[in-house]
Amino acid sequence: MERLTADGIGGLTGDIVTQVTHFAPWLRNYGFRAGISETLTAIAALVELNLDRMDEVCNAFRAIYSRTPAEWGIFPSLFERYFCGRGVRLKQKRRLQPDESVGGTDTGRRVERPTAETVQGFLAGYHPDTGERFALRADDRVLKEVVHLTRLAVRTMNAPRGRKWRSRGREKIDLRQTMRSALRRAGEPFVLKMRRRRPDRPRIVLALDISGSMKPYAPFLTSLAWSFTRARARTQIFLFSTRLLRVTSLIARKGVSGIPSSDLPGMRGGTRIGGALEQLLRRYPGLLHRHTCVIIASDGYDAGHPERMHSSMRDLADRAGRVVWINPLLGEPGYEPTSTGMSMALPYINAFVDVHDVATWKKAILGGVMRGAAPQAAPLKRQP
Repeated sequence: MERLTADGIGGLTGDIVTQVTHFAPWLRNYGFRAGISETLTAIAALVELNLDRMDEVCNAFRAIYSRTPAEWGIFPSLFERYFCGRGVRLKQKRRLQPDESVGGTDTGRRVERPTAETVQGFLAGYHPDTGERFALRADDRVLKEVVHLTRLAVRTMNAPRGRKWRSRGREKIDLRQTMRSALRRAGEPFVLKMRRRRPDRPRIVLALDISGSMKPYAPFLTSLAWSFTRARARTQIFLFSTRLLRVTSLIARKGVSGIPSSDLPGMRGGTRIGGALEQLLRRYPGLLHRHTCVIIASDGYDAGHPERMHSSMRDLADRAGRVVWINPLLGEPGYEPTSTGMSMALPYINAFVDVHDVATWKKAILGGVMRGAAPQAAPLKRQP
């Protein structure tokens, strides 16, 4: 453990020290075993590092916090998400160390690594409330394409037989149509009209992880959930973080205009996937049977007990016809599904895909991610 001195800490602002202090608990949501010793070592390293070079800070923190090859591979993307904040609008910026060589006009060149900046005392791009309650709102720029692709996906599903009948089939004689046809031939039924059962609408259960780590993907996943309410399917939508909340009608009514935080009671940051699936199995058993396709959208970082996750996924695979897991992190370079939660879930998943935008959703559909619904879990099918 590093021994800090007052002179060393005095060179850093209190807000930067606070950020690094909160970094270890944030990493624990992704399966990192980070604690007080790593935090003190990181603060001591900041005293010696050049804060204008975020790549040097990333490499130093990578050596401090990463313990396994999987953690080493995923750490740069997590560091960028926490400290560099892609897509975050910043206000009241001021540089920690002004760069005199940079002119006042924009040269149009892209900088590979952003310099360290403060936004009201925080490094540029870091949002201090990653675990706060937040509103959901669909991305209206891609909504039309997502709805079209979702309807295509529903049509590729194996729908169960319905109760209603339709003509032009081979299952049963249609007496009414046979007699009507015979009236045109002097009442002699020379041609037998047949009928068949009309396919019922596919049954879909969609469970979305809205914990802090899934916040960057919330607009597209909300668009995806809303599109299922506009497809010919019997869809039930749930949100989960540390608890489960049924929001089918809420998504249908307010998914595009925006869902305020007050409509999502108790949905805080953190993830208990096993506990949420356990609630789904216990409170909504009628939704899960051999014709149901369960879609789970989550990064798989579960802070609950691994055995709870294992038993919930096992029971879910036994009841549902098909289990599809959407993990947006599959598109991240260096990511491998080696976290405890994903390791418990993988044996019971039929399809494991990366879906985080329109292109990946289309690729998953064309790859047959929604096809088939068998009583037993089939071997794992991972889309590249």
